[in-house]
Amino acid sequence: MSVDRAVFILLPGKKDMDDHYQLLQEEVALATGQRLGLRVEVSYAPGFDQLRVLKKRLGQGDRLDAVITEPSSVSSMDNMLKELRGGTGLVLLNAWGDSVEDAARGWGPTVPFGTVSTDQTQIGRVQARQVNQLLPRGGAVLVVTGPQRSSAAQERLEALRSSVGPHVELLDTQAGEWTEAAGRTAFGDWYRVFKSRSLPVPVVAAQSDELAVGVRGAIRDLDDPRHREDLSRAKLLGMDGCPAYGRRLVDEGTLAATIENAPNTSLAIELLCRFWTENGKLPLRSFTELRPYPASSIPAGDPAD
Repeated sequence: MSVDRAVFILLPGKKDMDDHYQLLQEEVALATGQRLGLRVEVSYAPGFDQLRVLKKRLGQGDRLDAVITEPSSVSSMDNMLKELRGGTGLVLLNAWGDSVEDAARGWGPTVPFGTVSTDQTQIGRVQARQVNQLLPRGGAVLVVTGPQRSSAAQERLEALRSSVGPHVELLDTQAGEWTEAAGRTAFGDWYRVFKSRSLPVPVVAAQSDELAVGVRGAIRDLDDPRHREDLSRAKLLGMDGCPAYGRRLVDEGTLAATIENAPNTSLAIELLCRFWTENGKLPLRSFTELRPYPASSIPAGDPAD
């Protein structure tokens, strides 16, 4: 199959970051585009710069059939919706809201429009099952979330809170980004407040594998040998499960478990190709698959959905 179409993918962050999931998004997108005969290009931009980068690409003059983008915030998403205004195909990644439904009604049948997301509520519930398996009698869990502006971080935390066992106490700290460095900082913010409590923390549940690794590094650097020894025993949970990073860290024993989160750029490209070749309608909401890694990190017979 070959489709003479051009697709521009705009991902959050920057090319040299340590967000392995976004780098996997790029790798999979380019491979999928090549397989389907699409011209795919990938760029990165931090949240404050996404609209400028999109406008710059639109202004280059050559034909652009669709944009695939993961907005860093609701305001960034709304600005990009207004910029494209139904004139260019659009697939939003991990984004939803009233403005998406409003835009869909006016986008028109000849231009593709839809969303592809990880089910953030589901991923939070899966992590809760991992926590419950590690702490069948309850205990304290340090939860390291992604940025406050991220709806994914909020939905994952809410689902975790609603699904853990009744004797599990969640202590959450917020990271400014999804990186190892941000995980170190978030742990430090929590530790300065809670170190006087001498509270045992047998599990750290991070919302990305990078955040979990950052916490691990921060614990190793603690000056207090007793706290360093106690916290080093904590089981580390991550999310995203990229084969060359999160899954490898589980196999090596650095992480107790992660959650494999399939890259959604591949599904977005495949849906666009289907729209163009079969004259079909793009689903407004599509979801990628996820699963615990290893499978034994949730109770036997306990489904991931």
